[in-house]
Amino acid sequence: MTDIELTPAGYPIRAVSKLTGISIDVLRVWERRYKSVVPARTARGRLYDAAQVRRLMLLRDATLAGHAIGQISKLEDQQIRELLNTPAVAEAPDPGGETAVIRPVLNAINEYDYTTANSELGVLASLLPIPELVFRVVHPLLDTVGKRWYSGALTVAQEHMVSALLRNLLGGLMRIHHPREPRRRLLFATPAGELHEFGILCGAMLSVAAGAEAVYLGPNLPVPEIVGITNRLKPRALVLGVVAPQYIADLRGSLAFIGDQIPGATDLWVGGHKAKAAISDGGSTRAVFLETFEAMKPYLDRLREPAV
Repeated sequence: MTDIELTPAGYPIRAVSKLTGISIDVLRVWERRYKSVVPARTARGRLYDAAQVRRLMLLRDATLAGHAIGQISKLEDQQIRELLNTPAVAEAPDPGGETAVIRPVLNAINEYDYTTANSELGVLASLLPIPELVFRVVHPLLDTVGKRWYSGALTVAQEHMVSALLRNLLGGLMRIHHPREPRRRLLFATPAGELHEFGILCGAMLSVAAGAEAVYLGPNLPVPEIVGITNRLKPRALVLGVVAPQYIADLRGSLAFIGDQIPGATDLWVGGHKAKAAISDGGSTRAVFLETFEAMKPYLDRLREPAV
């Protein structure tokens, strides 16, 4: 937990949000739903004392360590410290590959509990910078969901629930992080026949973190529509996700067509397990292959440069 000097005076909720890194909305939920702290009510509004601010910092650290707020909100401060000092909590993932931080989300998904899963993701989004949210939460969550789906441990309905949760998370991030320059606009889609949208969801979140405007078109979009929207909006880049192996032959032609038809000032980025195969041997020579999400960073950094 971060050491910080606190005065005896009460702190308004905005100051507490800055001190703890917890958003005002999450603070209110923790107070109203879980009674995590009970601030004093004054003519100035809620006032939190120093002990309550320190408790909120403990709760923040515990949620980041993978504990659900509903399960720890009734604990004494010392009990929370003991949880945080337990190596098994802070360190190793379990044999299924789940990290502690995403376990409450996965538990809610297992129970088809959208509200709780959405709340847990919202808490993590309020505590973590977007890149850390993607790499510590979203990507491991998707990896685990994918493995469970292929093994039959997860239903199609649960996979669709995860898609809905992440679309909602992306929408929240887009509302909070407004682009400063209109020219920094990126379009995200997958071509017709490609139903997997998790990759473009993660890519859109990372682009929001870089200050770009993410226009999320979703999966399974007809190629003529992708071209038409791209020509209308003239984004800095069109980002496509390609995963399904059965569509590689069609995708080569589609990527070549898209590359020929979109504006010259618009970059074409393609990522996913089958992206490299789709680009080679007849795919668009304009397309840039993004092997990993980390590979997006230098291209996102270049978005600060004026379009030519």
